[in-house]
Amino acid sequence: MTTGGAAVRRRRIFARDGHRCVYCGRVLPDEQLSLDHVEPRRKGGDHSDGNLVTACLPCNRLKGGRSAWAFLAAEPEARALFLRHARWVWPRHRRAVLEAAGESGDGTSPEGRDAGCAGPTP
Repeated sequence: MTTGGAAVRRRRIFARDGHRCVYCGRVLPDEQLSLDHVEPRRKGGDHSDGNLVTACLPCNRLKGGRSAWAFLAAEPEARALFLRHARWVWPRHRRAVLEAAGESGDGTSPEGRDAGCAGPTP
């Protein structure tokens, strides 16, 4: 990808996310934002719009090279903000965030379900 293409992608993702960090919810100017790979490139993630979100520099540093679901598993407030603001990520990434936190995605935890019911199919 050319530098020009990367700059266009960056502007497009920032605009799509309303210049809001999906982890802390703050709206910031471009120079305080970065693109974050929900699934890091070194772990098989790509540059698709469904794998990219807007993150402020401190949140992106805190997340580091972890997947979003690994980062958010123990961060309930950031997880709630991510699920609210990262509406355009791939559905499999949203499911991974919920599953890593022990949530089913239907508003119940897996432990709260009837043992004979597998729940809705993701």
